[in-house]
Amino acid sequence: MIRQRIGSTFALVVLLFAFVGFGYKLVNNPSSLFSQLLFFGITAGIIFLLFKFLTRNRSVGTGANAQYRKSVAQSKKMHGSSNSVRRTDFKKKPVKSSKAPASNKVRPLRDRSKAPHLTVIEGKKGKKKKRAF
Repeated sequence: MIRQRIGSTFALVVLLFAFVGFGYKLVNNPSSLFSQLLFFGITAGIIFLLFKFLTRNRSVGTGANAQYRKSVAQSKKMHGSSNSVRRTDFKKKPVKSSKAPASNKVRPLRDRSKAPHLTVIEGKKGKKKKRAF
């Protein structure tokens, strides 16, 4: 508790000195303050861009994105790749309101010879929760 109080007191003192120095610089020499802020901004931007560039090249094949791509490839291999086209022009084509009989349409039968890619995890189904009733 005391260490935490000392750390927060130290941070407040540093921030107080920073605000006093900023105000002093703003009143006495605003052009120097502007040039220092500009230099700080440019330096921080360069460091940020270098960091982004260096981490982007390393993380191309690792992480959650690679796992996602691997699972998509596995899913395509198992179910076949279907190139579904998304329609973005919903308002361009009017929807016909004529009612067509459903018996004329023949639905294709699904191939049930393939096993599903999902598995059932057995749990404790017999055990009931304690209730307040």
